[in-house]
Amino acid sequence: MLGLLPVAVSAAPVAPEDLFKLTFLSNTAISPDGARVLVEASRMNGPKNTYDRSIELVDVATGKLVHDVTKHLGDGDYDWMPDSRSFVFVRTVEKAKPQLYRYVLATGAIVQLTHVKNGVSGPVVSHRGDRIALTVTETDPDDDAYVDFTKAGFTPKSSEKKSDIHTIDTLFFQTNGQGYTYQQHQHIWTVAADGSHAKPLTSGKYSENFDAWSPDDNTILFDSLRYDTVDGGPSDVYTIPSAGGAMSKVASTLPANNGFFFSNNGRRVYFLSGDVNDAAEQRGLISTNLDGSDRRIVAAHNSISWGDTLLADMKEGGGLCGWPLPEGNFALLNVDGPGYANLRTMDLTSGTLHDLTPAKGEAWSCTVSRDGARIAYLYSDFAHPADVYVIDAKSGEPHQVTHVNEGYLAGVALSRPQEFSVKDPAGFTVQAWFMPATGGPPGAKRPTLLDIHGGPETQFGDTFFHEFQVYASRGYNVVYCDPAGSTGHGYAFEEALEQNYGDAMFADVQAVMDAAARRPDVDATRLAVLGGSYGGYATLWVIAHTDRFKVAVAERAVSFLQSENLAADFAGKNGLGGGYYTWGPPWDPASSDYAKFSPLTYVTSVHTPLLILHADEDTRAPIDQTLQEFTALKILGRSVVYVAVPNENHDLSRTGSPIHRVERLHIILDWLKKYI
Repeated sequence: MLGLLPVAVSAAPVAPEDLFKLTFLSNTAISPDGARVLVEASRMNGPKNTYDRSIELVDVATGKLVHDVTKHLGDGDYDWMPDSRSFVFVRTVEKAKPQLYRYVLATGAIVQLTHVKNGVSGPVVSHRGDRIALTVTETDPDDDAYVDFTKAGFTPKSSEKKSDIHTIDTLFFQTNGQGYTYQQHQHIWTVAADGSHAKPLTSGKYSENFDAWSPDDNTILFDSLRYDTVDGGPSDVYTIPSAGGAMSKVASTLPANNGFFFSNNGRRVYFLSGDVNDAAEQRGLISTNLDGSDRRIVAAHNSISWGDTLLADMKEGGGLCGWPLPEGNFALLNVDGPGYANLRTMDLTSGTLHDLTPAKGEAWSCTVSRDGARIAYLYSDFAHPADVYVIDAKSGEPHQVTHVNEGYLAGVALSRPQEFSVKDPAGFTVQAWFMPATGGPPGAKRPTLLDIHGGPETQFGDTFFHEFQVYASRGYNVVYCDPAGSTGHGYAFEEALEQNYGDAMFADVQAVMDAAARRPDVDATRLAVLGGSYGGYATLWVIAHTDRFKVAVAERAVSFLQSENLAADFAGKNGLGGGYYTWGPPWDPASSDYAKFSPLTYVTSVHTPLLILHADEDTRAPIDQTLQEFTALKILGRSVVYVAVPNENHDLSRTGSPIHRVERLHIILDWLKKYI
């Protein structure tokens, strides 16, 4: 068990406003020679109520950091040229479309390379450095207004000549935080290194996502779904000559395929492949010839939890990074473990994984030098937000290169989570953490909060969580755990939730709180439960099945699975919890499991005072999910308050406007104080 961090005499409590003092890092890119790392830094700008994003340049040997190296806030989306003397990046100037620029390290010179009408993103430099792959997004023009202005008897303004009405004939037409996206089509282009000879490789109504250049730069690997579907997740892997020509599909026996990289000789491709009917499925890693022949299973289905899925309020998961290593038949990956995500090497012949970084903390955003000797990545743990680390691939010694939040951390009192575990009724081990209160009035027993994570196919773990530190500073113990359905704990544990959507989670969090309540520093008469997204669903489920919690906060919650699986931005045949594949058609009265596992079904049993918070532009959990629960509780005469946040989406707590993020924390704290 770990105790509290040493606290300086002058250490201050962690406050909601401390978000303005933190630097958030993302997107490392190590130079081919391994000497420098590019990283994007984001800082809250209070007066503008927005984020200042800049490109930082880090010297690996000295740790020297050049802030805002391109001297223009908002620059990003970068890649190194092979000689390590310059890099390309994307810049948006005023109201113009984003274009590609080049920065020369020796002189600081910046040159605009492209003038593409629709703008560019995602530059990836070829191995030789003579060409750059880009993505260009085309948007369908608006329809003419459905008005005969001659008959109407007036001349329309220019803004009235086009209609703002959307006529939609496909599913998955919108994306949380982006609005309507069905009119947008992302395509792959290439340009010469000087920005000339810009040409599209793909076109049409279907979008493409760039994956990799072949080692000889003659072929490009990409993903695309080139048919309409009622399932979320299908995609196919294609190759196309980088000089232009016909695309070729890499044949696969399964519908959900995402490209990864080429073999070192360029003759084979590696991709993740799976089905669409199991929400807990972990895709297998497949290797084939470029046409899909000679299919080999490198890693079996449901054997590896790929990428980084740890949740916190600094970001939402780090995603998957993966690179072939130049020596031997090996690759670098980041992989989830129980409560952590680390870097590992994989033998692409046997599928065997070996830890490269320790099995702790959260490692993501990995990139590799040309010779494979140095690997840069981001790393966070309980007591430290993300910094850039570099590891020597042979010695395996990680080295922290940046210390961007060191000054802030030295001045605040942090709580160090203490790990514990319980056995659930199904025999699984449930991992959990207890954060002792660091502030508040002195006393042996403290009010205690249970926070349940979203997803549910994500996990809590060893990473910095500002919000939890705020609660501890206000005198609350904080308990969090990875109940059934969480990633990083094996396929069987994820799958345990699918057929028992509310109860399996409930059994696990109850067992965790039973253990926590036995601690001498926990006041079991003053407990609260909180959660967002699936955690909001879980909060509603918990307070409908027990009265042990004196107060609750449910954010961006799901209350009624039937309408969620027909209205969310991901709504289709395989919606939340597997949707149709798990519980049958949501419109069929015989498919009673939608009601069985919906918190709204049990709303009459709710007696816990509830704060229910929702962002108005949330399409991941549409606003009706909160309104149904709120209205029902009001009709029943229960204590419930609805907080509506305008101009925000499902990711309010992670990427919302700075002022709303701070306001949200104060609103929650005021609600908790009122009851416990």
